[in-house]
Amino acid sequence: MKRKWSIVAGTLILLVAMATTAFADKPIKLIVNGYEIKPDIPPQLINGRTMVPVRWAAEALGADVQWDERAGAVRINSSQCPSPKPLSKEQIESIIRSQGKHKDSYYLDGLSYDLANLDDDADWEIVAKIDGTVHLGNFFILDKDPGGDYKLAAEQDWKVEHWYFDDLIEVDGKKLFKLVTRTGGTGVDVFTVHLWYVEQGDFKEAWRGTILERSVFAETYFKKIGGYQVDLHSENRRIFVWETTQQYKLEQDGVTPKGDIKTSTTTTIYSFNGTVFVPD
Repeated sequence: MKRKWSIVAGTLILLVAMATTAFADKPIKLIVNGYEIKPDIPPQLINGRTMVPVRWAAEALGADVQWDERAGAVRINSSQCPSPKPLSKEQIESIIRSQGKHKDSYYLDGLSYDLANLDDDADWEIVAKIDGTVHLGNFFILDKDPGGDYKLAAEQDWKVEHWYFDDLIEVDGKKLFKLVTRTGGTGVDVFTVHLWYVEQGDFKEAWRGTILERSVFAETYFKKIGGYQVDLHSENRRIFVWETTQQYKLEQDGVTPKGDIKTSTTTTIYSFNGTVFVPD
């Protein structure tokens, strides 16, 4: 992920404060990277501190600033991330081999990785995945220990099809991220969405749901398509989930439906209990 979020309580003109010895009768200039910025509300000297408009300063540094009326907060989205990447692919492979639960049995030729700010500390985490075969893979999170070295913080036997670090959901102060995994076997293919977060270095899965399942068994075709919507405006942060299934016999070509198609839809509502989403 190339994105870092911070929240500053207050209004859009509550600003960065800096100790100063400037005189009140002299205009205070705002200079970012050598260029003078002229905001509509100029910097002001208040109680011996220089107050600078946060929107103008943040946007001059390449950040996106948004006002969250519901939360009463200024949200600053900075595209800056550690560069170059803190570890090489070979170093990450070494950590996985030495600390992973499968040791030397990983298919490291299928390893890829990225950086993401999964929590609110200053250190960016390394997220990695192994693309093994159609339904096999692994997912890892590497985080810094107190000594400043990257260690394996989480591992899942997940074949990750997609991860989404730019589309986070904030619930009760937790940053929930989404990824889609693929499982299955002979004649079965299942895609599952996971909502998860990292808290005090621990990986926690808040919810999972099927978005696509299809199988063929004994000349019977089965398909399930699911969807969900997180309602952040409800008091207990609900997820509305729906699943539609179809089942029918197949002709000898293995494709054409034969006879009636049975279709049904179910809906479920989940509420966040502070740790995970549970059915209402």
